[in-house]
Amino acid sequence: MKNSYVILRWGQKILSLLYHDNRLLRAHAEDVEKGVLGNIYIGKVKSIATNMEAAFVEIQSGLPCFLSLQDAARPILLNRTYDGRLLAGDELPVQVNREAVKTKQPGLTTALTLNGKYCVVSLGRPGIAWSSRLSKKNRDRLSAKLKDTFAAVPPEFGVVIRTNAGELTEPGPLKEELLEFTERLRKLTGDALHRSCFSLLYQREPAYLTELRDRYAGSYDEIVTDRKEIYDRLMEYRREHPDHLKGELRLYQDEMLPLYRLYSVETRLKEALSKKVWLKSGGYLVIEPTEALTVIDVNSGKNIVKREREEAFFKINREAAEEIAAQLILRNISGIIIVDFINLSKEENRRELMEEFGKLLRRDSVRTSLVDITALGLAEITRMKINRPLWEQLSEGGARR
Repeated sequence: MKNSYVILRWGQKILSLLYHDNRLLRAHAEDVEKGVLGNIYIGKVKSIATNMEAAFVEIQSGLPCFLSLQDAARPILLNRTYDGRLLAGDELPVQVNREAVKTKQPGLTTALTLNGKYCVVSLGRPGIAWSSRLSKKNRDRLSAKLKDTFAAVPPEFGVVIRTNAGELTEPGPLKEELLEFTERLRKLTGDALHRSCFSLLYQREPAYLTELRDRYAGSYDEIVTDRKEIYDRLMEYRREHPDHLKGELRLYQDEMLPLYRLYSVETRLKEALSKKVWLKSGGYLVIEPTEALTVIDVNSGKNIVKREREEAFFKINREAAEEIAAQLILRNISGIIIVDFINLSKEENRRELMEEFGKLLRRDSVRTSLVDITALGLAEITRMKINRPLWEQLSEGGARR
């Protein structure tokens, strides 16, 4: 069975879809007109909200964003010498670190950051840090080989070594990326002194490329797109970074059977947004997102003979646990998740179910933890927020063909 990473246009969105055979495993949607998340601008302070310990900073005329003053500990002011205060009218480089959500403006930081496959380099967050998913063996190995490189990093720069660095047999690609990003950030802040207000200093890579580079590494056999401009961008990126993109790269061109039909995109997206998810055993999940948390209810879905009930419920719960772990990834559900499994009478079955569930959740590339079993027998999960949930990505900006 082939794993395919499919990139296509869907209404006003670009979809990035990872398939295993005919099953959709992961999905991401971004606006055709790329958003501002990750971009670096020269912003202008419009006002200071002292009661909120925040500043409102415009990155475009009429586009105010929220800057926590705790995130502006050492801003680079372009119009005056920084004296520990931010004032209305100040101009400074800022990076968008949170998208606009409903009534909330985009969020900003002055800790300018460049993300790569192997490391993250920041200005204003000094020190060397490591991904918690990197083993101690890999940390020690890389640390020893990069001792001189780390020593050469300017004191105002911070570095985070990412999980992907653990794949490297030699540290060369990591060292090259680290030095490149350090120099780019240094140049970027130097250029800012000569740029006008609202200038775009840095534009992030499109999400289909960063998702492919970072989150899907090693999980696909081929990359398929029907968009020539996307194919050309991927080819260019592969030439620049031959080790980052694996597998066959294919431009699909068949007017008789469009790519979205070949991969049943509309059907798969409807399934990914559906409230009910059927299980092979005949049971089903009900997934209900709310403002505060997401609730997932496991149902048996059929009449079960009383003497067989415990065994049948245990089987359904085990299948549900595997499907829930997959749905969290597919739908990009984050925050607090409460799962109501079917009640089991045997303690050993309950214990085995939770052990298996915990192992399934730990496979997620996004930090996910089985926190506790409540007094009512509900499983409480937390999953780190990396991006908006899939339903929100698709609902904004018209994601229809």
